[in-house]
Amino acid sequence: MKISISYPPIINHLGQKAMVSQNRNVQYFKKPTYLLPVVQAQAATKLKKNGFDVIWDDGNAELKTFDKWYLDLIKIKPDLIFMEGTTPVMHFLWDLSKKIKKELPNTILVIGGYHAMRQPQETLLKSDFDIVLKSTNLDFVLLELCNELKINNLSLNKIETKGITYRKQDTLDEIIDNGAFKMVENLDSSEIVDRNLVKWKNYAYENGNFLQTPGTYSSSVIRDCMFGKCTFCRYNGPELSFSKMSITKSVDEYEDLIINHGVKEIFDDSGVWFRGKDAIDFAKEIIRRGLHRKGCYFGFNTRFEYLDEETIKWLAKANFRFILIGLESGSNYTLNKLNKGYSMREIRMNLELMTKYGLHPHLTIMVGYYWETKEMLDETVNVVKDFMFKGLARTLQVTICTPVDYTPYHIECVEKKKLIVDNYNDFDMSKVIVKTPIDHSYYYKAIKEMYSIAFHPKFIIRQIIFLFNFKKRDWQFLFTYSIRAIRRVNQHIFNLTNKAS
Repeated sequence: MKISISYPPIINHLGQKAMVSQNRNVQYFKKPTYLLPVVQAQAATKLKKNGFDVIWDDGNAELKTFDKWYLDLIKIKPDLIFMEGTTPVMHFLWDLSKKIKKELPNTILVIGGYHAMRQPQETLLKSDFDIVLKSTNLDFVLLELCNELKINNLSLNKIETKGITYRKQDTLDEIIDNGAFKMVENLDSSEIVDRNLVKWKNYAYENGNFLQTPGTYSSSVIRDCMFGKCTFCRYNGPELSFSKMSITKSVDEYEDLIINHGVKEIFDDSGVWFRGKDAIDFAKEIIRRGLHRKGCYFGFNTRFEYLDEETIKWLAKANFRFILIGLESGSNYTLNKLNKGYSMREIRMNLELMTKYGLHPHLTIMVGYYWETKEMLDETVNVVKDFMFKGLARTLQVTICTPVDYTPYHIECVEKKKLIVDNYNDFDMSKVIVKTPIDHSYYYKAIKEMYSIAFHPKFIIRQIIFLFNFKKRDWQFLFTYSIRAIRRVNQHIFNLTNKAS
């Protein structure tokens, strides 16, 4: 049975590519960052290990045109094609499914992603997809589904696999929902990504998270999020579950990536990484194996308040560097509305500790909340400037808070009639799409102001001061990474402010 895990190139009228992988909010970039979709890569690995013929088909990362990608897929004639979709590209994928079915009528089309999984009947009614996969644990569900289809000679008349909604083969208007798939297995029963299968080097260089290349994403130690309460976040909902991988298995992968693949930076994209004893034990295992002396940096996502001083100290000893952390806003009112669980006081204390031990905090910030006043917006801009000028954060990423995929924030916007668009294509994070107390131009100006910090003399002087720590990473940051960063900053400013007029 031949299975293709496929990402079609999706290009807008500006010649920008849609970045779809990893269930992120879709953004369009002229110079894209190609992100390895980790769980999909684990799914491909698991299927291959169980005897299936797996094709890793990322048309974006392989720099294919749409026509080239499409013709190649048709020639392969897979028995099953899996795609990932989120709100801004759903119409494209629905139309694509109809096009593929005309060429490959016997191929089973499966779609996952948060939009489809939360509105499965919509996709089945508006497209020629046969099955919607409703779980973030798609590696386990896909294997179970493919095993069942193989036994049943690809029949869709009666499927028992949990965590899917499908259209019956004999009566195409009959939609069957098989209920939720709940993760019961420890992530130790998931697979470590087969790097050769997923062509990992296609994702190893153009990524702003990497100070050194080649870099890569590890097989995540935690699936979904141990907090799971932020109202805007996809890691929030009844169908999500929480599970984690053992430290030994994860560090085994780190060792293989460093020794056998020559990786220079490893990032774990778990919703939120280990905390407390788990985080310290992970760092100690890195040190015990001597991996901290191999010239490779490590990084992960976390939350403020999840790392105390003892944990941060051990992470620094183990050569961790890049810490991606959601600031979201400089307004305590907004933090409370988003149910973040911390205030500006805790944020500052955490950043001071990370900087003390030489870590590089990367702040993620959003603007354009439907309640965000000029005063709240100014608070955010001023807080971000303060953190960056004082060296409490090294890099930042600013986005527009786009309510997508039926998160609590999205549902709230719908119920309060705050949305000003109804076309899914408008949910691409390129413009504010909610009613706000101030003109939208203020949010675009704030984005430009925060990204322009990278060019400010105070920020540059701070990076020069860091050089006197005599750490390799600080010299790299100023003289190597900055070249790539300037290009990315200019791109982000254009992408997120070109709608201001």
